[in-house]
Amino acid sequence: MKNKFLYLFIASLCFIGFASCSDDDEDTDIKFLYGSEKVSSASVTSVGSILVETRNVNGAFTVKSNNEEIATAVIDEYKDLNTGQIRLRIKIQGIKEGSTSVTVIDSENRSATLKVDVIIKTVSLLITSQGASVEAENETSEDQPAIDKITEEIKSKLAPIGGGFKLIYTSQYEGTLIYYPNIQKLSEKEEGIFKFEGNEATERMTLKFFYNNTEYVYDPYGGSLLTNSTRTSEVRVIFIRDFINDYIGMTKPKIKKASGALFMSPSMAF
Repeated sequence: MKNKFLYLFIASLCFIGFASCSDDDEDTDIKFLYGSEKVSSASVTSVGSILVETRNVNGAFTVKSNNEEIATAVIDEYKDLNTGQIRLRIKIQGIKEGSTSVTVIDSENRSATLKVDVIIKTVSLLITSQGASVEAENETSEDQPAIDKITEEIKSKLAPIGGGFKLIYTSQYEGTLIYYPNIQKLSEKEEGIFKFEGNEATERMTLKFFYNNTEYVYDPYGGSLLTNSTRTSEVRVIFIRDFINDYIGMTKPKIKKASGALFMSPSMAF
């Protein structure tokens, strides 16, 4: 009986050793990291790019997209802030919707393949609240009724709470726009286009919407979600619209500022 237990004990040690060796061998395989997670596939938008790290690559390596019409892949050199060393990673740029793969080959001719899905970038924004800011020159209490009236007028000119915008990107800074006055009635909508443009005076981007035969110009805040991010975020987006030209002729009171704001959150509902 003792010999039997001894045999089982030795066998179990051999099994554990074999498993450990197998794991060690597996750990020497080339791996891909996106963020801090090991991945075998990744997604990128058709107007964006992602950075993927490699692990267990021996010596120099090459990288190639298996379909450059869908996505391209190049080696990106950067300095590790923790160690100060120069390291290499892969930059994958989306081109058009579809699936492909990226292959890495190291100096020992070992290879690994990462599946890449390219998706159309869309951002849906639900209007959760509105705001308006009106100021007059040398403002007095007698000006308040007029200021209150203008404030309400501006709010009435803004897209309503409960409405939403859907941006479907055809390039990094423009695309198709769908405006919903009420996202509970998705069949009621206006289609148009949107475009980001640089503003040299403020060094910011302005966002232009064209729909319903009208141009709407906004100053977007939280714009990183609109131009860079590939994921839905809880960060609120604010669109500021200037209405000063609507009241520039007023003299009593003399309006020096008139703006409206749309407060929006990313939504998966439309």
